[in-house]
Amino acid sequence: MNETPAILSGKAISASGITLSLLGAALFFALPAADSPVYFAAAPYYLLPIVILSLASIAGDKFGRPSVALATWACATTFFCFGCFEVLYSWLPEVARTIKPDSAMTLFLRELVAYGGNRSLQIMPIAMLAIMLAFLLKNQWRHRLKAGNPSAETAILGEKEIMPWKRAAMRISFYLALVSVAFIATKGSAGWNAGKAALFSAKLAGGAANSLVEELLFRGLLQPVFEIAIGPGIANLLQAAFFSIIHYGFIETLSFAEIFPELVKFVLYLGIGLFLGRAARETDGLLIPWLFHFLITSAIWLTLTAS
Repeated sequence: MNETPAILSGKAISASGITLSLLGAALFFALPAADSPVYFAAAPYYLLPIVILSLASIAGDKFGRPSVALATWACATTFFCFGCFEVLYSWLPEVARTIKPDSAMTLFLRELVAYGGNRSLQIMPIAMLAIMLAFLLKNQWRHRLKAGNPSAETAILGEKEIMPWKRAAMRISFYLALVSVAFIATKGSAGWNAGKAALFSAKLAGGAANSLVEELLFRGLLQPVFEIAIGPGIANLLQAAFFSIIHYGFIETLSFAEIFPELVKFVLYLGIGLFLGRAARETDGLLIPWLFHFLITSAIWLTLTAS
């Protein structure tokens, strides 16, 4: 692969990596509230990947590998932004606990706040990341924070069936709907009541918000930044791997019973991330990948709620 000229100078990469590490050490250990809930993980845990990725970006620049330098620097900056968000989140009140689930409506509101409202908070670190990337990359910065062109053609359903993405989306959505109806038919509808309907409705609303913030981060910001110095195929694989890793569950033991499900989940999310990344790149926007992401999330919550 031919290396492109460095996007950030070695001096800028070194200064940025050192600054992120020092600021992270100061913020993540000093400011989190005592005995507070965490969003993903306690703020100090973000410091290690920041330091490792910052060192990797410096090494990539020193050894003349701008693709490595840029990708690892962008990942380090992402962890820093979410670490700052963890600090802020540790001081926020838990609004969902104040809503008692004593009826279908209050159950809906409680779940909507706990899931949809909670996931929407990620817009803060994502906005912070966008500002930092735009400031440091300047006119080199690329993003896909837009709807894009749903009429762009794709061969996602086969080379002999080239069609606009919006038509492919309708076909795939129809197949997912058939599977969902078949699933509900096999489970039966007797167990559905007002409580389950309210819970599922809140999960749908929350899933829409969660799908959007993840698309903004992975396909809207990181993927086009990776594409600056890496080919589109490798950039798509890298963002998909990052997307899959953040869905990883902690393993307490190294037993096969714990490791195997996580490996299966990693491969599954990797495939989903590759598919969504392709949709984002071919349509040059987030409308189609967000739609598919929402449909996948809805199918997952339908399965869990029905079960």
